[in-house]
Amino acid sequence: MVSASEVEFTQLSHQLNCLSRRDITQGLKLAKFKKSAGSMLKKNPVAGNTLLGLIACLEHDIASMHDYHKRAVDGSESCFSLMYYALSLEKSCLWNESAKYALSALDQDPGNLKLLDAVIRIAPLTGRFSLLKRLLAQRRELGNGVPHHSAGDYEIVNGILCRNGLLEKDLKAVVSAIGDALAETDVILQKHDYELVTEKHDLSFIHYRFVIPDQFVASYYEDLIAAKLDTVACHPRIFDAFSYSVENSTVYELYNYMERELEESADTIRVPDPDKMKLIEELVQGVEI
Repeated sequence: MVSASEVEFTQLSHQLNCLSRRDITQGLKLAKFKKSAGSMLKKNPVAGNTLLGLIACLEHDIASMHDYHKRAVDGSESCFSLMYYALSLEKSCLWNESAKYALSALDQDPGNLKLLDAVIRIAPLTGRFSLLKRLLAQRRELGNGVPHHSAGDYEIVNGILCRNGLLEKDLKAVVSAIGDALAETDVILQKHDYELVTEKHDLSFIHYRFVIPDQFVASYYEDLIAAKLDTVACHPRIFDAFSYSVENSTVYELYNYMERELEESADTIRVPDPDKMKLIEELVQGVEI
């Protein structure tokens, strides 16, 4: 039977998930949550400390976030507190730590499909596509043999890295550095994604996209990341196989919409005959307009 404190925690955590940093009214909003968390500590210390950890994450108080979540983990025997710790770590761009606690949660409940999907979402942020491959195999078993949309990505990524003389650890190093750069700021990513970019039907490189709210200046965060990467000993050929962008949510949605439109109209788009185009260029060459 679900306790009243667990119901209250679920409601409050969903409300917290709607908040973002740099909200001018955030202090007043979080004061209400802190009061509720204080009352919850007496009835359910695990839920109370977890809620305080989520609040500290929004305040960008990383030390307190670790402290509260670790108290919750120490006082719990379930995957509940581990997964919420992983969520706060992911929001704080501490991706390797997030994957560590998410995997610990999955070890406690390996048949939990929702939990597995959450770990699959985090895995690419570590740059470890070998981990993603293992998780996708587990996902296929739980999903009655239905392949995930990312099935086969490990082989593709590994091929891209090998063609450039790179190893998975080289990708891991550069993605970790991006996380370190963002972790020093108080931004919370709205989305993150990766694409396997093709050029003339040949797979060429891996592109990571980091999406932030519209009120933030995307170029500012790209500059911060570039400055961080200048201090990291990356493989000299990593950027032949890897790229990244920081995008505002509106731009991200616009690009996705354009891509969908192109996919849906692919059969009706007429490509000009290159021989005819060349002939036209020769005919109009030297003609003033």
